[in-house]
Amino acid sequence: MSFAQWLQKAPIQPRLPEDQIDRVYRAKRLQVFYSVYIGYAAFYIVRKNISAALPALMRQLNTSKSEMGLILSLFNAMYAVAKLINGPWCDRSNPRTFMAVGLLGAAVMNILFGFSSSFLFFAVFWLFNGYFQSMGSPVGPKTMANWFSSRERGRYYSLWNTCHNFGSFFILLIGGFIVDRWGWRTGFVLPGAIAAGVAGLVLWKMLDRPESVGLPSIQEYHGEAPAPSTLDSEESGAQLFKKYVLTNPRIWILSVLCMLVYIVRYGVGDWAVTYLNEVKGSSVGWASLKSSFLELMGIPGTLLAGFLSDKLYRGKSLRVCLVYLLLMCLSLFAIYLIPPGYGALDIVCFGAAGFFIYGVQMISTGLAPLEMVPRKAVASAVGLTGAMSYLGAVLTSVLTGFLTDSYGWRGAFIFWLACGLTAMIITVFLLALSRKPPSLQTQ
Repeated sequence: MSFAQWLQKAPIQPRLPEDQIDRVYRAKRLQVFYSVYIGYAAFYIVRKNISAALPALMRQLNTSKSEMGLILSLFNAMYAVAKLINGPWCDRSNPRTFMAVGLLGAAVMNILFGFSSSFLFFAVFWLFNGYFQSMGSPVGPKTMANWFSSRERGRYYSLWNTCHNFGSFFILLIGGFIVDRWGWRTGFVLPGAIAAGVAGLVLWKMLDRPESVGLPSIQEYHGEAPAPSTLDSEESGAQLFKKYVLTNPRIWILSVLCMLVYIVRYGVGDWAVTYLNEVKGSSVGWASLKSSFLELMGIPGTLLAGFLSDKLYRGKSLRVCLVYLLLMCLSLFAIYLIPPGYGALDIVCFGAAGFFIYGVQMISTGLAPLEMVPRKAVASAVGLTGAMSYLGAVLTSVLTGFLTDSYGWRGAFIFWLACGLTAMIITVFLLALSRKPPSLQTQ
């Protein structure tokens, strides 16, 4: 079997007897959910570990924030471009093998990074880590669309979306202390070994769509009207992308919103440890611990955003997004105002920022695209929103380092707040567009 054949979608299996469907559906949904949750959390273990290692790396290499921002920007640039490739590719692939390959590749790149000693090799290995990381991102939305119906998707998608907060919190919680105790190399090699083990779990437990294990589609199972030809149409990935994404103006506007959100998310997330170390006088270990609350509080923030989208606003998730954006900006302003010596307030404000940042991120890059395209094109839509998101991550990696070197941390915070306020304006515009008659919207 060739590699391309190994990645292909699992074939449809004969339908199980009716008396088995409920029992098997419940068991398989749970199995799929925890495997894709743990799998994507592991991607962040071999991704956010660099945040905890940044201060030690800068001392080791004697480099500026601008130069370290270049390494981060290479990762994000590759991630953005690769999402345009891997989104449509994932739509035509088996998510089980697709995710496993990406996670194993990211694990290997981290281990190689940890054994490297030159700036060039650091840049090369982190660049390729960006490519393999992009193979994980479309799998979650694709899996949610395959196994969970539209009326429950906000809750389950928001619950799944906490996996990257869990992975990030885990590595930030222990990463700084690993670096303090055993050095920055261990901060890459150990997470790489963990991620390689999780890749094996994904291959063992992950599943393709329900039809591949003899179950009806989720729309049929929940009594919703299925699309005329669901996931087995003969349309290629490029055709799906063109038909449902490329010509959809709402997806493009949403993509600009995603870009601005990721400027804030990665600006604060990547530089939080360095900021707390330099401005607040925290050690790397304690700065990493404090910043981990950015990720920890993202979990309840994401869950509440999904619940509100389902229950209060009935699938109109952008209304929740607008409220979260306002509170996100207020939280960032509070972080900037806190003087050194108030560690408890640092934790509270970083936690509040994470609560709202990750709720916005979940809606803008995941839940909103699910509301705008059919399930067979979900990974393609997420590919575009993800690519634009990581264009924002590229910009924030370069500009945050430059602004901080040139104007101090005040310049960085002004940049992040300006992006947050612009994101609010775009959200208002999208909400107004969604109220127009259906003939004026892309179907």
